[in-house]
Amino acid sequence: MDILTCSRKARASPSKATGDWTSQSPPEYQEVVASDYASSQTSFPDGFLATSELQVEAIGYSTNQALSGSKTLENISVYGVESGAPMQEKYTSIRLKRSSNSCALVRPSDPRQNALVSTVYRWGPGRHPRMRILPRDASVSVEQAIDDDTLRGELVDVKSRSMISRAQVFDTSLGKFEWRYGSREERKAWNADSLLILERMDRSVLPDGTKTKSGARIAQLIRNDQFRTPGSVRYSGGNGGRLVMDLRMWEDEKHAGAEGVEAFCVASCILMLKREADRFIDNNIAAVA
Repeated sequence: MDILTCSRKARASPSKATGDWTSQSPPEYQEVVASDYASSQTSFPDGFLATSELQVEAIGYSTNQALSGSKTLENISVYGVESGAPMQEKYTSIRLKRSSNSCALVRPSDPRQNALVSTVYRWGPGRHPRMRILPRDASVSVEQAIDDDTLRGELVDVKSRSMISRAQVFDTSLGKFEWRYGSREERKAWNADSLLILERMDRSVLPDGTKTKSGARIAQLIRNDQFRTPGSVRYSGGNGGRLVMDLRMWEDEKHAGAEGVEAFCVASCILMLKREADRFIDNNIAAVA
């Protein structure tokens, strides 16, 4: 499969800080050569049709970082991908505290930096993360989105499919979703070293009247030599890649719309990467204990 190729150039100086958080310096994307996903509306045998494509830039953790306890205040940048155009930052996930994974998703193009979705990680065994999907017209700062429990918005308790499963379930007004890891056959089909798949578990009706089945694929994060974040390697924990989405079933939805679902997909994907990073750190520490 001939998929998008792009060249990257690291920024020479750090980006400007905003508020009390310090922005990281993700690589600058200079060129997009070709896209067989979003631009050509490619359809695949399982019915998945790529309507949106983003590049999630997260360095994650190496084994040395995991064993040394080294942590960085990583704000994750997400770039829009369009064939023949330079990549531009579309979302930023902002993390306020070095000691907490709690974060909020904003659009860099928004001068107010209003939060779209926040994710709060709670201390203690069995306490799963909680997401808050904020109203589209909300004027909420990153600090409020993370710290203020009284805010309006839809609270989503993130749950594991089972005690031993890495899959995570999200029951929302947008639908019931599950992020899971792809099988060996699925990874091979997408030329991926690692494949994260988001499926909608409840049934819905597409704009053309087609009824979807349970387990319809909504998005997938592809990580391989071409798409993984520069500076990370195949076995890094929580590193980024190419997020490809099929948002057709929300194109005419007045309640949420494709943009709102896209923001949810991005925020929940980043949550999966953070949980992956935590497992990676714990497993490496346990291996040498």
